[in-house]
Amino acid sequence: MHHGFLRPLALAAIAVFLSTGCKVGAGSDSQLSEPGVSSSLAGMRKERISDVSYKITLSIPSDKDSAITGRETVSFLSNFRGSIPLDLAPAEGEHIILKARKGRNTFDLDFVSDDRFLNRNEEYLYSLFVPAHARSVFPCFDQPDIKARFSLSLEVPEDWTAVSNTAAIDTVLLDGGRRRIDFAVTEPLSTYLFAFVAGKWCKVTSTGGGRDMTVYHRETDPKKVAQIPDIFGEVRKALAWMEDYTGINIPFSKYDFVVVPNFQFGGMEHPGSILYNERTMFLGERPTPDERLARIKLISHETAHLWFGDLVTMRWFDEVWMKEVFANHLAAKMAEPMFPGINHELSWLKGYLALAMDEERTEGATAIRQELPNLADAGLIYNNMVYDKAPVMMRILEEYIGSETFQASVKTYLSNHSYSNATWDDLVAILDSSSDQDVRAFSQSWVNDRRGGDMAGTLRSFADGSRNAGEEVAREARILLAKEDYLSGKSSTSDYLDFLLDALEVETNPLIASTIVSAIRTPLLDLEGDRSASEARLLKMASNHALDPCRLQLKRLLSSCGTSDAVTKAVYDIWASEKDKALTVNDYISFACQLAIRIPERASEILGTQRRRLDGSDPSRSFNKNNLDHLDFVSRAALPEVEAQDAVFEELLTPEGRVVEPWAAEALGYLNHFLRDSSSVKYIRPALDALLDVKATGDIFFPGNWCGALLGGHSSAQALKELDSFLEDNPEYPQLLKNKILVAAYGLQRANGVESIN
Repeated sequence: MHHGFLRPLALAAIAVFLSTGCKVGAGSDSQLSEPGVSSSLAGMRKERISDVSYKITLSIPSDKDSAITGRETVSFLSNFRGSIPLDLAPAEGEHIILKARKGRNTFDLDFVSDDRFLNRNEEYLYSLFVPAHARSVFPCFDQPDIKARFSLSLEVPEDWTAVSNTAAIDTVLLDGGRRRIDFAVTEPLSTYLFAFVAGKWCKVTSTGGGRDMTVYHRETDPKKVAQIPDIFGEVRKALAWMEDYTGINIPFSKYDFVVVPNFQFGGMEHPGSILYNERTMFLGERPTPDERLARIKLISHETAHLWFGDLVTMRWFDEVWMKEVFANHLAAKMAEPMFPGINHELSWLKGYLALAMDEERTEGATAIRQELPNLADAGLIYNNMVYDKAPVMMRILEEYIGSETFQASVKTYLSNHSYSNATWDDLVAILDSSSDQDVRAFSQSWVNDRRGGDMAGTLRSFADGSRNAGEEVAREARILLAKEDYLSGKSSTSDYLDFLLDALEVETNPLIASTIVSAIRTPLLDLEGDRSASEARLLKMASNHALDPCRLQLKRLLSSCGTSDAVTKAVYDIWASEKDKALTVNDYISFACQLAIRIPERASEILGTQRRRLDGSDPSRSFNKNNLDHLDFVSRAALPEVEAQDAVFEELLTPEGRVVEPWAAEALGYLNHFLRDSSSVKYIRPALDALLDVKATGDIFFPGNWCGALLGGHSSAQALKELDSFLEDNPEYPQLLKNKILVAAYGLQRANGVESIN
């Protein structure tokens, strides 16, 4: 396994010297050496230092288990003489103390990187420093409001390529079959936006519109690689839209991007080296409208971040939602001309408002803006309030003050704070001064109150036609309101399920049909007694529904939550024949695992067959080692033997067992499958006990995904007892992390009659 934190590290800074040659201190008082990056430390440093630059050289061995070493020169201006902590996660107390003097200070450092956030694989690696993980790899001032210029050199194997925020300006051959790649100096960047990728990547360059751009990828399926020109086209349209909307040309020197296998996020907006999720970018042969729209919105989202987040950055991660709200709000606008064939008002309703309401009804709901004393917990800020409620707020705010006033204010905001940092209050001041409306009062309700704003009222305004949004939008809204009524106990399970099935049979809009299919899972699993009649209706629609995307989504639904013999046989026949070209490799892997759980006596046979399809032994099939590794990892959790399941679970409790986070969450979900509800209760307490370690060693979305995979399949009273026992035994549990548990626990609590907080 490749996580460098498994190696014992002493003080990672081997030697640190002032420009005068005086050695720095290795310790300080408790205020300066508090682990992480506290708000008080960040404020002190922001007041005392400026004009920061880093010149970094990293030596990356081809062996992923060998240490990455580095050399660095950090330079800054100081307005005082005294101690300045530099962040370095492997160091004692997570800081080394620089003895600064007034004026220009320059320090030379040698260090060994803790590579847990370098995502090292056999043939490649990629950095992922958001929100404050740069300090695990090199010494830095790891806070968003100390922007710096970076000069990077990477020493890599000769057959590797490398990508960073800026273009490569020189390559030097070294001894031992290695080379050094030097990159141009960056624009001012927050440390979480500094990035590099290295390894064996395929490279495709596109020229057009006066701008060259390059994509790096590892995909081997020629049908997927053939989508690259379309992807380039979508990127160019997003860039042109943003330049027109903001009146500012792309604020960074290049737009290259990397399509990453098993990427933890949808994307990450590093300027000049944006990372994208391979599953979202390379679609199946017959993608659904939802999947096509998801790619367009992802590209638009990350492109918008070049202005909102990269050019102008929040001062502290308690306002990380500021960059995400603009990225999603503007992505919805950008998608309209890029994908004209769908109802975008309807898409906004199901994409933002519905998802925000899904989280706001849980006990783990937060305000959009949350308190954050230390950046060590910044990853826990991310939730549906940030990504979904905030765009709802922003759309209503734009309607409140008028779109022309809104756009003009946004341009002023970008102009005033380019290559610097800003707060929400800075933007509110501009909006408030430009409008006759009380923007501050609006902001207080929507942004700072835990259940501020009126999302339910907004939904009703779509349903009753008062917004004049059209019949399709009103129909979507009525379906979402029916869900709210069901979850609040106003309708029975059978009535609600029949309503959904009746609606689906006649639905002609693929986006609305997708909403209905997603909604069916809850009442289908809630239904007591024989589900075969309802599943028979679904099975019939999976074969003959008028909408191709609906048939595909129904097959996926039935494979994951169907229980009747007829459904199991139908899913098996689909999987065995491989005739459905709309299904992807990941679909067939999922079908095999679901079948192994439902037909335990044939589990080894089914999983063995699926493995032979992927192992490269059949020359007629394209071979992708990542697909084989994916199956090998997750399929163990689908085996019927208790000993095998326990072994997988014990592995997941270790950091090295969670290296590929999407696979780890998938495996945990199979272990806690709803068909294993009673036998897997034993996993709940130890998995919750491990959550602090999961948070410490994982990326920002993983704690929530861990909790969802653990609790999503459980509905029993015994499972609830395990959850309640954990919460009772940990009364001082960190609230931000507890929120992740409570969001995931909504279905379990509801199944056991725990009062809703609607």
